[in-house]
Amino acid sequence: MVGCLVIKGNYYYAKFRVNGKQKMLATKVSVKGNNKRKAEKAMKDLIAKYEGLNLENENVLFTAFLDKWLQKIKPILKPSTWESYDKTVSGKIKPYFEPKNLRFREMKPEIFTEYFVYLATEGKSNGKGGLSYKTVKNIRGVLSSVYEYAIENNYVKDNPVQKSRMPSFAHNLKTDVPEYNAEQVRKLLLYAKENDSHIYIFLLLALYTGLRKGELLALTWDDVDYDKKMLRVNKSRTGSRKAITTQITTPKTESSNRKIPLNDTVIEALKAEKKRQAEYAEMLGNGYDRNSNFIIRTVLGKPYVNLSAINRVVNRLTKKAELPHCTIHGFRHSVASILDDNGVPIQDISVLLGHESVKTTESIYVKRRKTAKAETIDTLDSAINFNIA
Repeated sequence: MVGCLVIKGNYYYAKFRVNGKQKMLATKVSVKGNNKRKAEKAMKDLIAKYEGLNLENENVLFTAFLDKWLQKIKPILKPSTWESYDKTVSGKIKPYFEPKNLRFREMKPEIFTEYFVYLATEGKSNGKGGLSYKTVKNIRGVLSSVYEYAIENNYVKDNPVQKSRMPSFAHNLKTDVPEYNAEQVRKLLLYAKENDSHIYIFLLLALYTGLRKGELLALTWDDVDYDKKMLRVNKSRTGSRKAITTQITTPKTESSNRKIPLNDTVIEALKAEKKRQAEYAEMLGNGYDRNSNFIIRTVLGKPYVNLSAINRVVNRLTKKAELPHCTIHGFRHSVASILDDNGVPIQDISVLLGHESVKTTESIYVKRRKTAKAETIDTLDSAINFNIA
């Protein structure tokens, strides 16, 4: 690609062609003085910036490019992943950028930095305060994915999101996920069993396997191998929209496809649950849903289509059991912490939870103790063997 310098007013302009289209861009170099060599270098830099680029989206509004991106990636993503991107774009990104009418080519790192500051200070939908560090980081990740797609397709050469800055979140950089200790888990399971709760089997599986909610709700009866006392985890149900939650997808990662041993307590509970469902089906007749093979169901045999519905059932039960609030994801944290407290190797915990990396288990699910164990100091003392007496 070649170009030439032209003079307009008091400045040099670079004139060149990209994809058959003529470009005339200011070099910002004054014609006054001996600046032609400087202008030639500026022209080369401009040509290098545009060389090889596809300019079909150059004048498209940034928000319109977001819509295009969503449609292009939809066929290659899990439905639940695409849904999360779509909700972030429509709920958090477009409401901020639409009134600004910024074009795709105008987006610079400082624009995104200003946006992240806005999210951190007044980004809540109700206008009362800012979003958490994790939420803003996730939104930043979505925007970065937009530009990775743009780079792959030669619409841009750089990712301005990666060059942007995140604001300070000293007050809420990380919050602990509520979790239960072994005694609280025992209390919850006992309460659910004694009160014949229909989600007893859900709680038992969650707290004896550490499965994700989507994995639990996707379990079917043919996933249980009673002879080998094994549970196959090979699918998931996630998302919030009905059209998406009814779809069965693969687990979150390759490592999430796994087998989990079951003890006699869980095996017997599964047998009792299958018998209970058969009895309900006979008793309710056409009022019981026989169209699915899911282990976790409502009292009428229906699968949980609205995945947040089971959250409300769990919350009511934990409140009646006089236990502090703990989310279903918190149960997963509970499993990891209880195992860690009882000396189970981190590698084994990682396999159980279906993580791709032990580092994930260490950084997210196993609490970092802020107080050293007394046994640690005793071990150090024994090794040094120092006695002042």
